[in-house]
Amino acid sequence: MKKNQLSLSLLLAGLCFILFSFIKADKPTVYLVGDSTVAGGWGKFIAQYFDTTKVSIQNRAVSGTSSRTFYTGVFHDPIVAKKGMWKPLVAQLKRGDVVFIQFGHNDDSPVNDTLRARGSLRGIGNDSITVHNHFTRSPEVVHTYGWYLSRMVDEAKSKGATEVVCSPVPKNVWKDGKMGRVSDTYGKWSKEIADSKKALFLDLNNILADRYEKEGQDASNKYFIADRVHPTTEGAMAGASVVIDYIRNNSGLKIREYLK
Repeated sequence: MKKNQLSLSLLLAGLCFILFSFIKADKPTVYLVGDSTVAGGWGKFIAQYFDTTKVSIQNRAVSGTSSRTFYTGVFHDPIVAKKGMWKPLVAQLKRGDVVFIQFGHNDDSPVNDTLRARGSLRGIGNDSITVHNHFTRSPEVVHTYGWYLSRMVDEAKSKGATEVVCSPVPKNVWKDGKMGRVSDTYGKWSKEIADSKKALFLDLNNILADRYEKEGQDASNKYFIADRVHPTTEGAMAGASVVIDYIRNNSGLKIREYLK
């Protein structure tokens, strides 16, 4: 009898271990996709708000990328390019995961140069041009900013993930007491893609600009380093707080259940 009880106990322990391992491995993942303002900005501070025993936070943003280069994986830094960007990420996506996508700062770069070759065409249409990419030494069809965002949203959606498209965070550029915004360009285009694809949208550009304008230009300098683009630690934390408030108040995001 004791031998049978021991065998049963070992069997139950084994089943519990397998079940625990499955649950642990199957916990949802929040992926952060974007450029340096995500990688070294608000993306750095998101995990501290979550119970990471129940949800995984992966900051996959890469400094210097645009929607184009992140999607294609063709990047001026060969070490980063070898690691891949969007393709390996989407291969890992599963139902229940969430993907935050924020691009725009670097999409306004030259489309075809020997420095980075990262610019995308402006807008959301199906326009394209063919260039000779300096880094691959082969032709590349370059599409619009919206085209690349659309592909990322579609591919994430096909894996059962939830997508949150974000407008770019604002730069520390002012005129007549007002902070510069991208309401007519990347902010507008990112919202149009989110709406057309029935994805969620987080207007980081306007929310943060509104906050900084209330504090005033001089007071807002503390949120940016000297280049007026990249955030200080305080600026990164301000961006993270906006993202977390959005998650906390959005009933469409199950991950809000895992906030501390």
